[in-house]
Amino acid sequence: MGRWLLDLLETPWRRRVVLILGLTGGFFLGQLGIPLLTKLPLLGDSDLGALLVLAVAEVLVRLRSLKAAAAPPPLLQHAVDNIRIGLVFSVVLEAFKLGS
Repeated sequence: MGRWLLDLLETPWRRRVVLILGLTGGFFLGQLGIPLLTKLPLLGDSDLGALLVLAVAEVLVRLRSLKAAAAPPPLLQHAVDNIRIGLVFSVVLEAFKLGS
């Protein structure tokens, strides 16, 4: 079932849709995640929430570099990269909104 779904998503326009959804989904998670992290008693400062989101993004980069290959990345890895890019973009946009 999983292989069938991945084969179905490998057509060019469906692949683009998955990657665009990854970007917008990562941005949405960043915009939603940072304010939710500031509500935690342990992370009462918004700077720590943004730092935690960037640390998660850095872990995703490190995990990707462990499996470096010359072939183009599979769809799932490419989608995770787009989610990470969306997360980082939302943190940068949040910094501009705060004026820092």
